[in-house]
Amino acid sequence: MKFALYSDIHAQVPQLEAVQAAVDEENADKEIVVGDLIMLGPDPGAVVDNIRERRDCDVIVGNLDLWVVNKRWETHEPKSPHQAWMFEMAKQTRERMTEDQLHWLRLLPFSMTYMPEPGHEFLVFHGTPHEIGDESALPARLSDDEVRQQLDGATAEIMAHGHIHGPSVRNVGEQTIVCVAAVGMSWDGDPRPAYAVVEYLGDGRWNAEVKRVEFACEEQASYNENSWIEHGDRIAGMIRSGTFWNPSHMPH
Repeated sequence: MKFALYSDIHAQVPQLEAVQAAVDEENADKEIVVGDLIMLGPDPGAVVDNIRERRDCDVIVGNLDLWVVNKRWETHEPKSPHQAWMFEMAKQTRERMTEDQLHWLRLLPFSMTYMPEPGHEFLVFHGTPHEIGDESALPARLSDDEVRQQLDGATAEIMAHGHIHGPSVRNVGEQTIVCVAAVGMSWDGDPRPAYAVVEYLGDGRWNAEVKRVEFACEEQASYNENSWIEHGDRIAGMIRSGTFWNPSHMPH
């Protein structure tokens, strides 16, 4: 069974379409979107509508999706100027979406488990198996022991997540951890959109691979720079460079 996974679209339509064109060529049995469809981009409604129209596509909710759905700016005080900027963006993102789109996001699951054969599980989530990504995550800098702490007893043979904007495949003991992010903008120095392919080969054997998609970014970067988003230049810079706009204060 073959899975194609991508995440962290962040309301960026052209990058999404570029990744989907590559995913379509994979002829996967299941397409999985691993959260953060919206925020950090100018076209949240268009991205939601696009994903809803995909066939054989499962969708998991991301932390920033829930910021918008749950009006996080009404229940949390910003801890920094950066978070205040994000809260205002969440509010303005919500204003650009319909109630039907918000309701659809609200109903998305936290995680999904696939079992191609009995006893061989593939677990997919956005942040960690037990937390959406607001408080914990699986960045590449963590040691194996730190990753095990974040997994907190999750026993699936292979797991996939988003949230960390730099795709990777990592073995921790007998388990494989795949980061499938990101579509909208990367933070690992490679600006190309990313996705992952996970395939069950039978008899407990899995293969996982991350892939990048060529994308001419300047038009979309300029669009973000001149969009309704305050400090759209920050997002434009991430699209152009593949690095976080404030590298001394990475979010994870």
